[in-house]
Amino acid sequence: MTMHAKTFRHVAQGIFFLVFAGFILWFATRPTLLKDFNLQVTEQPYARVITVSGEGELTMKPDMAIVNLSVVERAPTVQEVTQAGNEKMGSVVSFLKGLGIGEDDIKTTNYWLNPEYRYPERGGEPEIIGYSLNQNVRVEVKDLSKVEDVIDGAVQAGVNQTGQLSFEIDDDSEARATAREEAFKDAREKAEAMAKAAGVRLGRVVTFNESGGFYEPQPYYARSYAGDVAVEEAVAPSIEPGSQDVTVNVSVTYEIE
Repeated sequence: MTMHAKTFRHVAQGIFFLVFAGFILWFATRPTLLKDFNLQVTEQPYARVITVSGEGELTMKPDMAIVNLSVVERAPTVQEVTQAGNEKMGSVVSFLKGLGIGEDDIKTTNYWLNPEYRYPERGGEPEIIGYSLNQNVRVEVKDLSKVEDVIDGAVQAGVNQTGQLSFEIDDDSEARATAREEAFKDAREKAEAMAKAAGVRLGRVVTFNESGGFYEPQPYYARSYAGDVAVEEAVAPSIEPGSQDVTVNVSVTYEIE
């Protein structure tokens, strides 16, 4: 490289650095411009934490049964089917109230009125030959000693189909609170064991969240009393509510000191 070329390169480099330094100085003295660019400086230190899960479980006996009862009726006309179906369901509801079931504990869940058709073998328009009415009620039985009487007596009163029977816990808030305490205790014990094995100490709780607090209602059976079985023979089986588990799961994050 010639002496002239080297000199030109040094001059060019000097000019570039002077221009760059001037630009930086001008940029630093314009706070509004810095604001426009929305420059931010953040720090993300290494997080020294440990996250563990814990579970708490409490076994309880159900204190309420849910019984689903249906009256299915068929007749040639709408008037006949609704009259017959409503009379039977009225008898069922009267029986339930007489047994001590509160009015608020008896709820109509479905009322289906549908035409029934006959379809010509060789095609053509279908013909309405009658109507079917299906009425369903959901009954909360809070005295479990009456469950069998409810089912047996409702059948005698006019029910010809029973749906699912399940046992539930009416108010599980205390059970959930106890299970929650057990879940956090379980998480703490796990975290302390892990910290001891790693040669560190636990600090404060950073974050936590909860899931669960639920139980699975126990389904029992469904039975239809239509067909060849006489109503007098449709005796409810022996029913035992058993027990249910209320479960709470937590995830807890601790600082490491």
